[in-house]
Amino acid sequence: MGAPDNRSAKLEELEKRIRAVREGHKPRRREMRGEFTAAHVAWRMTLELVVGGLVGAAMGWGLDVLLGTRPVFLIVFVLLGMGAGIRTALRSAEELRRGQAAGKADEKKD
Repeated sequence: MGAPDNRSAKLEELEKRIRAVREGHKPRRREMRGEFTAAHVAWRMTLELVVGGLVGAAMGWGLDVLLGTRPVFLIVFVLLGMGAGIRTALRSAEELRRGQAAGKADEKKD
């Protein structure tokens, strides 16, 4: 009757080893609050530039239609929208730089 106990002990030991291996091979999840990949940053800045230009184009086109002028406001507001997009992208880059500098400072303290 010792054989069933021996088998269950071996099975329990095998299950423990399998769990340990699985825990070791689990993919680590990134903490999305503080860490951004280069792709995230690139997409964010690209979208800021494009959206700025599109919003400016829509506003300029709307004013041109309302006032009966043709490309005057469209051109002016596209340029203003692109300028706003560039300014926002630069602000985002500065924010990211500050976050990285703070992270490095925290690592040095530890």
